[in-house]
Amino acid sequence: MRIKLKLATFFSFLLFSIFLTAATVKNSYADSASSYFSNIQLLGTLVSSYTYNFAKSTGYNGNYGDNWQSDGFAVNNADITLRRSPGTSSNPYGVGFHISLDFGQNIQFYKAYYGNLSYFTEPFQQRTPYDIRKAYININLPVGSGLDIHIGKENELLGFEAFNPIRNWNDTYSLLDAAEPSTLTGVFFTYNFIPQLTSTLGIANTINAVSPIDNLPVIELNESYTPVSPLTFNGGFIYGANSYFIANNTLYQDNLNKSVYSYIDAQYSPTNDWSFVLDYELGLGGGISNSVFADNGIGIPPANVVYPALVQTSNSTYDKSRFSGIAGYIHHQQTYGFGQVAETLREVAAYDQNGLWEMTSTPGTGYTYIDSTLTLAYTPSFKGFKNIQFRFELEHQGANHDVYLDSAGNPTHSQQNTMNLMVLYSF
Repeated sequence: MRIKLKLATFFSFLLFSIFLTAATVKNSYADSASSYFSNIQLLGTLVSSYTYNFAKSTGYNGNYGDNWQSDGFAVNNADITLRRSPGTSSNPYGVGFHISLDFGQNIQFYKAYYGNLSYFTEPFQQRTPYDIRKAYININLPVGSGLDIHIGKENELLGFEAFNPIRNWNDTYSLLDAAEPSTLTGVFFTYNFIPQLTSTLGIANTINAVSPIDNLPVIELNESYTPVSPLTFNGGFIYGANSYFIANNTLYQDNLNKSVYSYIDAQYSPTNDWSFVLDYELGLGGGISNSVFADNGIGIPPANVVYPALVQTSNSTYDKSRFSGIAGYIHHQQTYGFGQVAETLREVAAYDQNGLWEMTSTPGTGYTYIDSTLTLAYTPSFKGFKNIQFRFELEHQGANHDVYLDSAGNPTHSQQNTMNLMVLYSF
């Protein structure tokens, strides 16, 4: 574990040295001749923080997807992105690309499968702290108002929060964000049927894989509608076959039962300084049929299954599951002569009915979770602090069971309180 954290720190310092010269590289592209390569952009993010867990846990925080180190400094996210827009300012149509390489703690939770069974059987904290987060070709065709096509590995569009911490108001991800599917690989079409409505349809592979691994595709649909300028509605779902189990050192899939994860949210911004968001999410896991075990010689009841923990949820199916939750955000920001100050309050409640969604849940037992987070942010306006933001966050988490670790590494607490100081830099 310490070696991997040292590797993450080494890579982060390496990335930081790259960041110092990135602005020069970026300007040189802009000054070059008008050609395909002159439109390439080099972008980056570096996010580091210090966390203090008041329970003095010897394990890791129950923060679900990110910021899992209980105490001390950590590199949360270091990102290098190389991208080219499909067209130019005078002609939006053409072919571009997007490649994002990420380092740090956050990417360990979302790291792609790559055919490695330890992805499922070992704690995510043991995964290597780097991965290709995005890699796709971007094609914009002159169809109607413009048809945008992405071919490759993409972020899913579910929920209100984004993977990139700079695009979020809080330091940590919410309970709901960690329950969502993460990345998908396939073909994605985006089109504006009317100016106020943006639709995205994707046909992709599951299990976070960069390449197909012999499974049926899933369908992703996302809609964003802005009836009036202060108000935006977003909604969508991912539907398909993504149930699987590991036995005899082999991954087997159940393409009979379909799963769905969906969300709907509303964002209201009456002024440039205030925003209010309400987000509801629902996940229904299809489970694994007895016939799949029998067809693969596993037997009924199943034997030698090392992942996942199997819960009998009907006469013919294991691990049918249900997850639901709601999140609310109140965000305020104000610009002064010395910079911008922002405050964000996030309240989240989630219900894991069969204990099959959250990593801290026990399979077969219903769990409820709450999360209250207050984040203060400051973006200086002084010379030398361009694109830098400082954040201070207090987070309280609770559950109806003892799921949070004590100083001996045992789950003896039903509540957890953490403090986080974060610095974010982007170019």
